[in-house]
Amino acid sequence: MLKQYLKECEILQAKIAQKSPTQRLILACQDNLNPSDYTLSFFENLQQKEVEPMQIAIIGQFSSGKSTFLNALLGQDILPTGITPITSKVCKICYGEDYILEILYKDGRKVLQNIDFLHKLSRENSQNIHHFCLYAPILFLKEINFLDTPGFNSQNSDDTHTTLKILENVDGIIWLTLIDNAGKNSEKALLKEFITHFAQKSLCVLNQKDRLKDEQEVQTSLEYAKVAFEGIFSEVIPISAKLALSARLNTPQKFLENKLLSFAQIIQTLALQDSNGDSKKSQNPQDIMESLNATYQNLQEGIWQELETLNSQNAEQRMQDSNMPLIFDFLNQTIKPKASFAKSYSTLKKLREMHILLHLQYHKINQCYLILQRTLQKNLQECIANCALSQEKEQKIFNDLYIGLDLWLDTLAQRIFSALEKKPFTFAQKEKGLLRTKSVETNKEVVILPIEKLHIELQNQDTQLVKDYKALSVKIKNFLDLFVRSIGQNTNALKQELAKWQHNAPKNIELYLVAPQSQALGNLREFAQNCYENLLDDFNKNALVATSYLRSELNVLSNFLALSYNNAIDLTLNRLDLKIKNAITKHRENQEEFALFNPTLENVRESLNETFCFEQFQARLFGPMNCLKKTYAQFLNQNEQTTQDKMQLITQASFELKKEIDKIMQNLTAIKAEQKSVDIQK
Repeated sequence: MLKQYLKECEILQAKIAQKSPTQRLILACQDNLNPSDYTLSFFENLQQKEVEPMQIAIIGQFSSGKSTFLNALLGQDILPTGITPITSKVCKICYGEDYILEILYKDGRKVLQNIDFLHKLSRENSQNIHHFCLYAPILFLKEINFLDTPGFNSQNSDDTHTTLKILENVDGIIWLTLIDNAGKNSEKALLKEFITHFAQKSLCVLNQKDRLKDEQEVQTSLEYAKVAFEGIFSEVIPISAKLALSARLNTPQKFLENKLLSFAQIIQTLALQDSNGDSKKSQNPQDIMESLNATYQNLQEGIWQELETLNSQNAEQRMQDSNMPLIFDFLNQTIKPKASFAKSYSTLKKLREMHILLHLQYHKINQCYLILQRTLQKNLQECIANCALSQEKEQKIFNDLYIGLDLWLDTLAQRIFSALEKKPFTFAQKEKGLLRTKSVETNKEVVILPIEKLHIELQNQDTQLVKDYKALSVKIKNFLDLFVRSIGQNTNALKQELAKWQHNAPKNIELYLVAPQSQALGNLREFAQNCYENLLDDFNKNALVATSYLRSELNVLSNFLALSYNNAIDLTLNRLDLKIKNAITKHRENQEEFALFNPTLENVRESLNETFCFEQFQARLFGPMNCLKKTYAQFLNQNEQTTQDKMQLITQASFELKKEIDKIMQNLTAIKAEQKSVDIQK
């Protein structure tokens, strides 16, 4: 197994060693990229491009004789001349073992037809055709393919777009124009717009020079065209395509070839007709053979008669007069030597463009993550600022709650203090005499607490005092709604920003999409789809925790006020009453040592503070770390931590993207070095 594996590796290395530097670079770039970022067909086409024949695009304005020129190049009267629908379709002319036309339809179908199909083509049956491939057994086509393009059609932008797309990938361009119409402003504007940047591989052909009076007029038109087209073409050549075609078709060899070709096409038509299973058009085999025999006899007679005429004609001189050899010289001496470099350059250009677009797609994906990071950072900053403002406003309300409770306790203390009554009490005091101790009675006014009266007065639910107390309890409880709204504004703002990002992120990528199946793009789409679960849920949880904590704190205070009023009143009155009575009892026992207790307003308030837990209310509503400050502090700390966690999550995704971007940049560096090497060789 190991030997077999090593042998396969050696074979693979040998195959790679046989490839050109550009082809090896293509393989290296492919291996370096994520498989989801490209299609195999793209790299296979690049590999194939280097071994393909040269691609020469033929462009011509309306009625410039483009079909005649192509027929002259091929030495065959193949393409239909005149106004035909084929002028709006791309026709690739390439080498094949037989003369055959391949029709490629827009729905992907491929159909073979006899070349005569081009002459029978109508506008109706050409609408669904995408392009043609014309195969011909002409050795010239093994090295050069011609692309008959629609040209730049101001009436049909699709034609212009198709032509421009073809021009970007061809090895040479031939612009065909009429010699007596060349150099007009409209033509110059058109060429400068579309052709200028292809100047190094462009040739201008001035057709129909035979229409001019003499050679002087030809040279005058040529000089004018050279000045008009300066900087647009590498060369300008005047020709007569009609004369060239006539010269190429009327040699004895070509005449014989064409006659045999016509006979072969007749046979091919019958074969295709029979293979299509058309029973209506099928003929008896005997009739077919008789028809073929008669055709052959007529062909044979015509050949001998025509050959005698052709031998007396000077086809070579007509070819020289047509200037067509200059076209072949341009192809052989200018285009062909540059073809291999042009192919490498074109391949590298396409490879580089793909990497630039892929880099741009990754950059845009990374930008989406960075925008999300900035959104989270901005939200945190706004949350801190908004919470500071909200806390300042809400703390004033908290202070008012505390002040309200303080004032209410002052009012309650004043009510109890005002209800104190003075009653005369007789106290017996022993005095020592010389012989015996005697008891002396003393009358004193003693402050007493009318406890029953106060119970009735203070615990009456209809009194304003009790109503104010209950209102205070409700205010404390309702304060939570204000806090929830403040916290909710922050989470809602984040939700809106995330929804905007979720909507815009895929759209931002669509404009730069070159690898729709990219894993990085899929990860972004999945992240955007689960945006709320990935991000917003934890922020909502922080808001819920903060709300729950403050609710519990406020409920304790509110419930205490609501449920403990009567008990607190009872406890306050009983304590004061007990303290007064204890003081009276002790004063009776020893008036000198124990004084009577006459409660002051401060004494009453202190008792109320204790029974109503005022110090706890003060700490929770007014203290330096009251429950509102504590809640906001915890909420902001948790939000900051959550933001950092989410930023780290996004940073990790961005880090993975940057690794792929680095690989793309490595490829681009290698491509740039190879382009430089090709330029040096060129």
